[in-house]
Amino acid sequence: MPDLPSSLKRWYERKSSLLVERGVKIGIFDSPEGRDKNSFGVSLELDSRISYLTVWDSGEVQISSIDLDTDLAPKEEYRESVPEGDLLVIADNLATWVFRT
Repeated sequence: MPDLPSSLKRWYERKSSLLVERGVKIGIFDSPEGRDKNSFGVSLELDSRISYLTVWDSGEVQISSIDLDTDLAPKEEYRESVPEGDLLVIADNLATWVFRT
């Protein structure tokens, strides 16, 4: 099983400078020590668009996004057994979505 938390951390390390240069506020979230499942999450916020991507070492992925100008509630998606390649596509798609006008 791929180590999705490490994969998302590497994605964040590669993309964070460009995102910050473009005005994105980034938050990162590491799971506390002693949890049954290790997780890592990244939030991206630009203007009214906010996205959260959380991954676990069990292969699970939680995707959340909301445009505060148009959405009444966040769009949520949960996936199990996500391959690393799919995770990277999801992360890139969320970053692209944040920049849409």
